[in-house]
Amino acid sequence: MLDRLALVLIVVTAVTLAVIIVRVWNRRRVASLMHTNAAHSWDRLGETADGRRTLVSFSTPSCAACHTAQAPAITAAEVELGPSTVRVIRVDAARQPEVARAFGVLTVPSTIVLASTGQVVAVNQGFAPSGRLVEQLQRA
Repeated sequence: MLDRLALVLIVVTAVTLAVIIVRVWNRRRVASLMHTNAAHSWDRLGETADGRRTLVSFSTPSCAACHTAQAPAITAAEVELGPSTVRVIRVDAARQPEVARAFGVLTVPSTIVLASTGQVVAVNQGFAPSGRLVEQLQRA
């Protein structure tokens, strides 16, 4: 009985430690992305700054959540803030893996919010609701 309890404790400790390590690694990765030179963001996207806050959306053709949940949330945020103040750039991560890699995208859907200068303001790995996107874009 004690052997099983010890084994369970070891497994729980290992899983907890793995989760902590992944979270710390992800925070550091996002922090380094936010301190990247803004010009590099535009270079990576193959775009130029146009004075608007920018939402970069990463998806793939086979991503169901991208098309059924994230795309409507992006459209709602764009409508709420107005296309004259917000620019949306859609990136197919399957066709442009180097762009996804440059922005540290680990999963789709993912969204990156850029200030009008191109500086990374927020990173969302996974689905981001329209309310969060609007708040992040307003903060940009």
